[in-house]
Amino acid sequence: MKMPFFAGRATASAAPAPFSKRKAANKRLSWLLLFPLLFLAMLVGAVAGLDSPVLLVIVSGAVFAMLAFFLVNANILLHLLFLVTFVIQGSALYFFGLRSATWIAVGMAGLFGMRTFMDLVVKSRQQQKRVTEERQPVLLVMLPFYAYLLCYMVSIVLSRPSAGQLMSALKSNLPMFGVLLAFYWFAWRPVSLERLWRSLIWIGLLQLPVVLYQHFFVSTKRNNGFDSVVGTFGGTPLGGGLSSMLVLFVIAVSVYALARWNRGLMSRPLALLVFSIGLAVILLGEVKAAFIWLPLGVFIVLRQRIMKNLFSVIAYGILAATLMGSIYFVYNTLYWGQTLSHSKSLEDKFDAGGGYFFDTHNVNYLTGEISRGASLALWGKDAASSLPKRLLGYGPGASKSSSSIGGSGVIARRFAPLNVDATTLAVLLWDVGILGAIAYSLTALGGVILGWRYIRRGQGSAAQMAIVEASVAVLVIYVSLLVYNRTMLDEPTVQLLYLFCLGSVIQICRYGHAAPVAPATPAGADTPVRGRRRVTNPAAAMQWSTHGE
Repeated sequence: MKMPFFAGRATASAAPAPFSKRKAANKRLSWLLLFPLLFLAMLVGAVAGLDSPVLLVIVSGAVFAMLAFFLVNANILLHLLFLVTFVIQGSALYFFGLRSATWIAVGMAGLFGMRTFMDLVVKSRQQQKRVTEERQPVLLVMLPFYAYLLCYMVSIVLSRPSAGQLMSALKSNLPMFGVLLAFYWFAWRPVSLERLWRSLIWIGLLQLPVVLYQHFFVSTKRNNGFDSVVGTFGGTPLGGGLSSMLVLFVIAVSVYALARWNRGLMSRPLALLVFSIGLAVILLGEVKAAFIWLPLGVFIVLRQRIMKNLFSVIAYGILAATLMGSIYFVYNTLYWGQTLSHSKSLEDKFDAGGGYFFDTHNVNYLTGEISRGASLALWGKDAASSLPKRLLGYGPGASKSSSSIGGSGVIARRFAPLNVDATTLAVLLWDVGILGAIAYSLTALGGVILGWRYIRRGQGSAAQMAIVEASVAVLVIYVSLLVYNRTMLDEPTVQLLYLFCLGSVIQICRYGHAAPVAPATPAGADTPVRGRRRVTNPAAAMQWSTHGE
């Protein structure tokens, strides 16, 4: 068994070690690993003898996580993080009622983050000194990101939140940021980045049978069908869940398929198949924002075809109108018909169809629900806030309505029973203040600007351009999520897709121009590969990398 990050380094002029010496070194390392593995096996066996299934699962999970941390490279860990976050944890919550299933995704994200930091510590000096032409533009994202972390830490120091509130906030906010840092610090192989995006397509296709089951066998048992179709993204059969994230995810998959077709990387029938499946999921998901998100994403990736001439503009306009009309017809038939029929005036129909979003007075003290506009108005009218609290907030987790760790935050208790954390922007304003909210928002906007500049230059390969176009389309949608709901700050599925798209833009802008097209070669001259691979460059053979292999 071989530990790639313990491999010794050699100078550029050194020749590879003879095969016999490397084989002997591998045998010594295998014998050294035998003893801790035997100890772990004895430990698991002893715990199994206690006849405690819960304790056995905990210990076995810890052992597996430790082995995965050391033996599995970051590329595989990220694929596992996709599987756990987008499929396993949501399914465990929906079908088996495991409310603690979110911790699986959080733990996996923490494991990936620790692996990223470990790789940063032991990576080669050559990559540490790497300075690329795109470093300054990348700061459009990284400077606001670091500013947000600074505001986060300063708010903790000034507000001194309780241990429970702080632990709840840290668990919800920070673990997924390791994905962004992994794409910023390391050069990934282009073929591996493509595989990660293609894995999203497979996860998107998986949603159709799950959505069909939820629509025909679950939503009919509820008083209303709203938010009952959530796919594998989390929720409960009777309480609903992340239907908006389901729709956002399949839109991301659909626009990526269209971007690949537009760049000649996917056949038209296959792209239409992916888009049709995504559209079917959207029709069954009932998310009003799809009226804006879907045409916006399609326009970004197909803008050149749409704006080619007047005839193209008219043709695509007719297709867009037909598509939106079809979505409205299905939504009205399946979900809205009964609700809108009870509304007499046009104002009532508009409010029932989603106009309550803009109502700054829509507050229900019985259920605790408040509209998006009211959540922001509540912060603006708070007379008890001082200037420091306005600028840096009341501390992370202050507006959190409920938590399995530390209960409600200080602001949530003050305004109880109202759920003041209705939107991401409201949470940011209460927790980290105006400065933190601006920094967080500029991070997403910086990703859009950075990606759009790369698209305008057109310097990347077809695969890179397709990834950046899809990422920009998704990031534009995420900007709207700042005032749509609070999931960007406390839902692993929402955070993972957001940070993966942001990281993809940073990765391609920072390292993409140095990456050759051939997948069999390293991602760039400064991207090391593990010593066991046969490469033509002896110096490269003595370097290592766990990213993108």
